Amino acid sequence: MTLDIPNAFVQTDVRQKEGDEKIIMKIRGQLVEILLEISPVTYKDYVVYENGKKVLYVQIMKALYGIMKSSLLYYNKFRKDIEEEGYKVNPYDPCVADKMISGKQHTVAWHVDDVKASHKDPKVDDKFYKWFEKTY
Repeated sequence: MTLDIPNAFVQTDVRQKEGDEKIIMKIRGQLVEILLEISPVTYKDYVVYENGKKVLYVQIMKALYGIMKSSLLYYNKFRKDIEEEGYKVNPYDPCVADKMISGKQHTVAWHVDDVKASHKDPKVDDKFYKWFEKTY
């Protein structure tokens, strides 16, 4: 069975605990104008000018695709979730985890937001999929 985690990064908080570093994003160009048009009350007091051009600095609350830290934060979240379900992460490949179910090995492998799961009994994969849907 294969799965794609919908909006994986958007589900992941940037600051996992108090004291974690903040990620600040610099927005410039046409996007600043669009944000001001959509919600002037929210953004107008935060626009600054650099070299005569409007710039907006915002703190990222959720992970964004393409930022290396986002991938690591999401990896940590997904790993924590499957470990809480009783899966043991492979010490040689940290993107593979196993759990014995009904006397057979259930293997979950993932790369960023793509997941592959396999078990001799397809009903085990069906149950994993239901957990997955509920969790993500």
